[in-house]
Amino acid sequence: MQLDVDLEEVDNVIKNLIEKKDHENSRLIGNNLVDNASVFYVDALIDIQKIISSSQSSMWKALRSDPIFTAPFEETQKVLSSYYNEKIKLIILNIDIVGSTKMSMNLPIERVSKIIQTFSQEMTKIIRLYGGYVLKYIGDGIIGFFNVSSDHLYTLCINAINCARTMIKVINQGFNPVFSQYDYPEIGVRIGIDYGENVIVKYYPYVDNVNDLTQYEYKTIQKTSELISNKEPSYDILGYTISIATKMTTFAKVNHIVVGQLIYDVLSKEEQEYFSVVDINPENWNYISDETGSIYKLFLNRA
Repeated sequence: MQLDVDLEEVDNVIKNLIEKKDHENSRLIGNNLVDNASVFYVDALIDIQKIISSSQSSMWKALRSDPIFTAPFEETQKVLSSYYNEKIKLIILNIDIVGSTKMSMNLPIERVSKIIQTFSQEMTKIIRLYGGYVLKYIGDGIIGFFNVSSDHLYTLCINAINCARTMIKVINQGFNPVFSQYDYPEIGVRIGIDYGENVIVKYYPYVDNVNDLTQYEYKTIQKTSELISNKEPSYDILGYTISIATKMTTFAKVNHIVVGQLIYDVLSKEEQEYFSVVDINPENWNYISDETGSIYKLFLNRA
């Protein structure tokens, strides 16, 4: 609906996908066949040029007016709450803007904030379009995640990588032409993607009237629980994977994607040829792979 795609058009694409199911399945690593209709290659369903055009329009409107920005965190919290206190395998995607500092030095902060908010809004739409969720916004960066089924790991990894590619296209073909018209500095992005096990944790908000308790009551778990029982908790993701995904992004070139070894190993040999190993000084990158016992390798996509 957000991309103005007709239902009939979607139905026709799905029909064609079903007819090509055998051909698509033959691309999967090993014998992990897609037997669930809800898991498919998203790029086959979308019109990337429409996404670029829609994002460009959003940036134009943001710079000319005062739009209302929204974030789907309620949806994200609902998803995470169902996995509370569990170990769950996720694909983590981290995207950071390159060039925002230069922009903030040359433009009024009000204008820069609109640009970053529009960037976050449009990148969020792309993440959701590819089946992912936005965990949080961190300044001019975004952390998203994709829930993983081991039976469909290959397909979901491809969707995450294609999501990143679409993001870069939107920056280059959607946003930067607008900035050029305003004679603003162009921006770029760095994107890191990794896969692995994480845990979902729960936090309760600060209790305002906790100071009203006596020292004895404060130490009583039951009394404290009563105070927070009416508060809505928030959920977050903790784990090795999310830490690696955020730190590995710094090793990506501008408008490039860097993936972890666990993502790279899932790809076919043909797809691996589009990536090359990143040569990193061990002093700057000392994460150890649980599988190999050696330095966890990173791979950068070729231009």
